[in-house]
Amino acid sequence: MPPSPDLVARRLDTAAGPLFAVAFRPLFVGASALAALAVPVFVALLLAGAPTIGGLPPVAWHTHEMVFGFLPAVMAGYLLSATPNRSGRLPASGRPLAGLAALWLAGRLGPPALAVLSPASPDAVPWPALLADAAFPLAMTAVLAREAMAATKTRPPGSSRHGLALFPLLAGLAVGHRCAAAADAADLVSAFARGGVAVAILLIAAVGGRLVPSLTRNALAAAGRDGGGVPEPYGRFNVAVLVVALPALAAWTIAPAHVVTATACGLAAVLQAVRLARWRGWRVRRFDVLALHVGYLWVVAGTALAALAADPLAVVPADAALHAFTAGAIGTMTMAVMARLAGTRGARGRTHPRLAAFAVALATVAAPARVALPFAGAAYGPLLHAAAGLWTLAWTLFLAAQLAGLLADRPGRRRP
Repeated sequence: MPPSPDLVARRLDTAAGPLFAVAFRPLFVGASALAALAVPVFVALLLAGAPTIGGLPPVAWHTHEMVFGFLPAVMAGYLLSATPNRSGRLPASGRPLAGLAALWLAGRLGPPALAVLSPASPDAVPWPALLADAAFPLAMTAVLAREAMAATKTRPPGSSRHGLALFPLLAGLAVGHRCAAAADAADLVSAFARGGVAVAILLIAAVGGRLVPSLTRNALAAAGRDGGGVPEPYGRFNVAVLVVALPALAAWTIAPAHVVTATACGLAAVLQAVRLARWRGWRVRRFDVLALHVGYLWVVAGTALAALAADPLAVVPADAALHAFTAGAIGTMTMAVMARLAGTRGARGRTHPRLAAFAVALATVAAPARVALPFAGAAYGPLLHAAAGLWTLAWTLFLAAQLAGLLADRPGRRRP
């Protein structure tokens, strides 16, 4: 029988300290810090005319850190926290978890340090940077493979092994993105970045299809309202939505302007919209659950904009679709899921609820501001600063919410 989340959460007295006692904590903290820092650093250095950041052109560095740095940390934190439900084993904690976090941090700090200490020619990619890109996702693949083997006989119906396919794919895409940037192959750089985004959207669609309707039903039941109209996860329609979404996102990754992409993404957007409507989010009053519906709405919007940006329509800029997926779906959905998980797991050190809720609200406002940038015209500069400021403030507050919980609940100190 798998251990309960409460039992798992009480493993606070580990050799590596309380930060590494719960599987998602160091990875969520690291991802939040990266999200809070990467955007203002990118905007400041881009406006200052910096030729490179961390050995990559500024736009490529920004993309690389958000897609291949931020995303894997959030994915890993979420998937590691789910291992007790799948394998019946306690999740990673203590020194093994600290080792995973160290690999992730090395991927963030190693390449910039290498670029400063041992600058290479612009078209050369030092192999340690490629190793740093691949080390964390491949290590996560090994961890999840071990858990999958343990869960072979005990895995409950409906649990998944998404990470076994997605993390190796992210490792390959990260290495390819860095190599393409060094070769100044702009089309390949963009394709590898879109591939990483597509991986995240697929995971959001798969996990969201289980999480959002389940939490919606629970929230309606807790409020004394009928949740029977919300469909059960993993029904035939939900599977059909995922089956259509996969080739649509693949087409967007490979040929974003092609007519096939317009057709596939148009169909996928309609199905995603119907899926979201079936979850009946308008009946929910709880902010944390409503935020998940809003986050998933950005999956619908991003897919629809991808269709509208492709031929033969081509009526919206491709950048709008990209940032509907990134700032919108990924930015809001990940924070909403992280806030819920970090606020409900752990005997101590839970995320400060009000700070976290305010951060989610700010991220929700930042997303449309960023998506609107291609349409801003003369207001581009002020809107860019507003979107970047809202994003940075949102993730800074979310980081503070996590640290506030850890610091307030240190042994011998009680939260007021």
